[in-house]
Amino acid sequence: METTHFWLVRHGETEWNAGRRLQGWLDIPLSEKGIQQAGQLATHLRALKAPEFKAVLSSDLCRAAETARIATAHLGLPVITDQKLRERNYGIYQGMDWAALTEGLETRGVNLRDPMQEIEQGESFAAFAERIATALETYAREYAGQNVLMFSHGGVVDVAWRKAGGHALTVKREGTILNTSINIFDIGAGGGWRMGAWNQVGHLDLPALDDVMHT
Repeated sequence: METTHFWLVRHGETEWNAGRRLQGWLDIPLSEKGIQQAGQLATHLRALKAPEFKAVLSSDLCRAAETARIATAHLGLPVITDQKLRERNYGIYQGMDWAALTEGLETRGVNLRDPMQEIEQGESFAAFAERIATALETYAREYAGQNVLMFSHGGVVDVAWRKAGGHALTVKREGTILNTSINIFDIGAGGGWRMGAWNQVGHLDLPALDDVMHT
């Protein structure tokens, strides 16, 4: 199998991101700031002479799919949505304030970062990571030797970082995965992962194209 090149983009900001509420599978739309970020990303992608993308893939949740639609309208490619690229399902904890949530869970012996911690009506970190790795490796085979532009969520970027960087699920990742950050990695023959440039947000210094943002 030839090496497949992925550009993985986290969706634009939502009001819940700004308020630090746990979204998971809840279908929260982009905020005005998130729409602006997607337009700034469009400006950046329009200016690129390479790579030539074979496909635009996205989580089916609207915050990712709308970011994809705004940022890639100029490419003339359909945005292919896939439920398998969704954020982790946090079950009964979705919608809660992150700070209050973590403080409350600690007193009950629940740790959402524990890979094997079961989540009522949701999925463990380990199950989520397996879902994402399987989906990405499946796409690597489908688009072998091609460049793929993918829009998803912070948790998905985290899993890709772990796979490409060889980090276990128990390793604490430093820093924040930024909205509309571009994260590049390859999946090669035999399923080997390799990390490229990560958490790139230089495009957020660019103006957003009004005609892109409001189409």
